[in-house]
Amino acid sequence: MKRFIGFSLVTLVLICCLASCNFTQSLSGDLVKESEAAPKVEEMLTALAENRIADAKGLMHSNKAENADTALSQMSEYLNGRKAESIAVTGINVNTSSGASGKTRQETASYQVVLSDGDVIYLSVVYLSDNDSTGFISFQLVLGIV
Repeated sequence: MKRFIGFSLVTLVLICCLASCNFTQSLSGDLVKESEAAPKVEEMLTALAENRIADAKGLMHSNKAENADTALSQMSEYLNGRKAESIAVTGINVNTSSGASGKTRQETASYQVVLSDGDVIYLSVVYLSDNDSTGFISFQLVLGIV
């Protein structure tokens, strides 16, 4: 009887472990599909590559847009007409909260981008949706070893 109970417990633990791994994998896949920032990342890169700073600034959150001119210009100069050939999500984290000030959704993600000349860059972005506005509060090109 003790062996049967022991065997049953071990089997139950293994089933739970396997089920939780599958749950985690399907959850992360769903988050990538539900990303609000993914289409905006492509829009931002296109605007910067085409040196349309006003359009890029329009994709920034209202709290950050007024101070973004210099950084957006630097990224535009770096891209210098090179467009994104492929964009792949390498990590994503979504935080949603509701409170007295309303509902807030903050998406933090990283992307690998292959440019039209073959260069590979990485992006680190934070996309915020709240009562004030929706847009990037951080959009960074990451150069170097990752």
